[in-house]
Amino acid sequence: MNPTAQFDAFRSAIAADDDERTEPLALKLTPADEPALIELLSSPEENERWWALRALAACGSANAVAPVAKGLDDPAPAVRAAAALALAHLHRRHPAEVTPLLDPLAAHLADEEGMVRQIAADALAMCGDDAAPALARVLFEQRHEGARTRAAGALRKMATRKAASILYALLNDPNPLVRIYAYEGLDEMGLLETLLVTLQ
Repeated sequence: MNPTAQFDAFRSAIAADDDERTEPLALKLTPADEPALIELLSSPEENERWWALRALAACGSANAVAPVAKGLDDPAPAVRAAAALALAHLHRRHPAEVTPLLDPLAAHLADEEGMVRQIAADALAMCGDDAAPALARVLFEQRHEGARTRAAGALRKMATRKAASILYALLNDPNPLVRIYAYEGLDEMGLLETLLVTLQ
């Protein structure tokens, strides 16, 4: 591994705990820095792991997907959240590699930390239709009502036809929050009125 001068500056900014300097440096890193960033994911320092994920979200290749996904199991909630969001960004560039990992991401809809739960839901929504099967499994195969509620909320945010087909099946769900997300999601897509007319 031969870290670039940009990576050295990035690492120095992390060590100085200077977020304002670290953020633009993270965005300037390139695929040439990926091996060093992946190695940084194993750092004992939480802040270094977090920033490595932040940078890989911006410049990571398909080879970064599996190492980033390991961050979902990090003991630090902030790192788990960063891994979830990084996967969503990687999905935009490498959907085929990220999609098989969306079930492990969806498992964090039941994470012990609220921040991680919310970011996992946002990340899944960002993945669009590829995340729909994982969200459907949470809704129809699990009993964790908090996770089910966040899954329904993610489908509402997705606002696609595939999401709508799942939301239709939730209109009579026993969980009132799931029902609300289903109604609101379909209404926002202009599909609820169509459904009501069909049922008349």
